[in-house]
Amino acid sequence: MSRRRMTLLSVAVASLLAVALMGSVWLMYYTGRSEPFQLPPPLSPESPAGPSGPGPGLGGLAYAPLTVDGKNIQALLATIQRPDAYRQTVDIVSFLPGGEERMTHDWARRGGLTRVETQQRGFPAQNRIFTESLVHVWTGETMPVYEVAPKSADAEALSGVPTWETVAALPPESILSAEYLYLPVERERCLLVRTREPAYLGEYLISLETGLLLRAAFTGEDGLLAYEVTAGPPVLGDPGDERFMLPDGNPAG
Repeated sequence: MSRRRMTLLSVAVASLLAVALMGSVWLMYYTGRSEPFQLPPPLSPESPAGPSGPGPGLGGLAYAPLTVDGKNIQALLATIQRPDAYRQTVDIVSFLPGGEERMTHDWARRGGLTRVETQQRGFPAQNRIFTESLVHVWTGETMPVYEVAPKSADAEALSGVPTWETVAALPPESILSAEYLYLPVERERCLLVRTREPAYLGEYLISLETGLLLRAAFTGEDGLLAYEVTAGPPVLGDPGDERFMLPDGNPAG
């Protein structure tokens, strides 16, 4: 075999190896881990800080750094599950050029039913009960009840409240970083996710104990805080039949 033919053969083999290597890297990136993602176990407030333990984190909280990207974000979020029944208050602040706008949502969820009562200064309470196929909407307690078509899955989106599902729906390249946090006082494990989204930088603090949002903040391109969501501690369990009653006394579901 001539030297020229051997050189061409070597180049061809090298090219095939490079293609195979690139293919394996692509497969690893887009299929994620072969084993389920394991989060650190709960830590006690007495756990010592050190190389193998939690260290100082955001606001003095304990944390163990995680690397989260397009390879494992879906596997990590798959470990989170929201409770089937709970009640929770969520405060939202919008920072506008003319001042702040505040509203409070009182959430109640049970199975396929979600009740959202929204309070905003200067306006009567807005009420919505989401069922599997309809949304019942009314103002105060005496106005007519209107029925519209969105399903219960739209409750958070219509209320402007992000969830861990919001993070899961983002393109993988939007995830900048994530940290595992342990809140010693609440004894709660959390995931802090930072994102880059079309109009702002986002920060989501999600409870790994309940699967519910604790806080979200969104900063505009000008570096100013534009939108903030803060959730109170949830009350787990059935909120009661009265939360899913229409003004006429009939159940919504």
